[in-house]
Amino acid sequence: MYERTAIYCRLSEEDAIKDGGESQSIQNQKQLLRQYAAQRGWCITAEFSDDDYTGADRSRPAFRALLAGAEQGQYDIILCKTQSRFTREMELVEHYLHDCFPRWGVRFVSVVDHADTAVQGNKKARQINGLINEWYLEDLSENIRAVLTSRRKSGLHIGSTALYGYQKDPDHRGHLIPDAKTAWIVRQIFDWFLLGISQRSIAQRLNAQGVPCPSACKGKQDMVWRAGTVRTILHNEMYRGCLVQGRYGSESYKTRRNQARPKALWYRVEHTHEALISEEQWTRVQEKIRAHTRPSRRGQAGVFSGLVFCAACGHALGVTSTRGVRYLHCTAEGCKGAFVSEQALMEAITVQVNQFMQGYLTDDKIQFLHEKEKQVHETDTRDRHCHAQIDQLEKSLHLLYLDRAAGRISEEAAQLILEHLTRERAQAEQEQLRLQAISSDAPHGVWNGTHAQMQQLIRRIEVGRRGAGEHTVTARVFWQF
Repeated sequence: MYERTAIYCRLSEEDAIKDGGESQSIQNQKQLLRQYAAQRGWCITAEFSDDDYTGADRSRPAFRALLAGAEQGQYDIILCKTQSRFTREMELVEHYLHDCFPRWGVRFVSVVDHADTAVQGNKKARQINGLINEWYLEDLSENIRAVLTSRRKSGLHIGSTALYGYQKDPDHRGHLIPDAKTAWIVRQIFDWFLLGISQRSIAQRLNAQGVPCPSACKGKQDMVWRAGTVRTILHNEMYRGCLVQGRYGSESYKTRRNQARPKALWYRVEHTHEALISEEQWTRVQEKIRAHTRPSRRGQAGVFSGLVFCAACGHALGVTSTRGVRYLHCTAEGCKGAFVSEQALMEAITVQVNQFMQGYLTDDKIQFLHEKEKQVHETDTRDRHCHAQIDQLEKSLHLLYLDRAAGRISEEAAQLILEHLTRERAQAEQEQLRLQAISSDAPHGVWNGTHAQMQQLIRRIEVGRRGAGEHTVTARVFWQF
């Protein structure tokens, strides 16, 4: 009875570099294993190979197919050049060579380092090989990490793809240069936002004009601009010429899952590439974002809108509602940061505000501020009306773009309507700016937790995650003065 044998070969990039791609090549591995099997009368019934995969990658396609066949009893022997070709992880050595394969009736053999699960007393040698391979992975991971860290600190871009609006410099590795096809789009987004156009409306305009979005440029299925995509661009300071890397990092060399890293651990190097926007534009946009309020369906802005960020990763907190209770939570992928109710956070902030204001306000000033509060309330009401009017004009502009693109309206008629809508929007925006100036100049009353007061007193709030069994909200307030 012949023994059914499956051979497995693997070649990683570092193997090819180290040996010039000759001794370790897939074809040479197969030739060696075929000859070895023929000398012993083993019948090769399956061949598997993974090219350009590391020994720590558990998702190798041929590796997974090999294991699936072994579990189904399709072969009696698995043959590799070395044990490290199969895996470099001690955990997988123990799991498969010393547990699964014996239960599945599969013998594992490696030619060069003489691993053989059918040989008594060979287990210690296999375990020693596993430890050596594990140490190799650790050293390799540390070396790669050190190289990447050095390149980041030197201001060299190490990503696999360039940031939207840029392309990799063909003459200088690690350097970014503006991409003529998309750089103008980034500049247009910043210009539109400074003109008072909302992030949602910017996305609608770009979609109506058929402008390719970042995911489409990377070959992904999502072809639509969204407000979140626009927001990400407006928040990215790489567009002002500052290279920012290391926002995310893997837990260890054994997993590719990235986690958000604290902002203090990011690598930031100024003036590494040509800026797409000026410093003045960047500053104005960030100030506008911080002051921006997004009305709810009832026309009221969230109290903490644009002010609250995760203390762990620096990402803006999102809002969710459960049974009528609003919660703030970190929306960064992989981050286990803040999660707190708006009410609990308001109570924590109120304590700090009261402590800050204690001894500052006299009775006469409190009375004066109460009287001014009515004026501010009326101004805010008119401001919300202007905001709704601008939103409606943006919708009309979007419909105009769609009608013109579909040929439902002539170029001449579209131009006349566009001029009319643009003029009305400019008037509404000017009125809104006037009302906002009145509101910002008028002193607000005693603390009652309105968004306007938040904007006047507070520049930023960083919220940490409460520990198990703790009830105190960890909130750090950065004041405007």
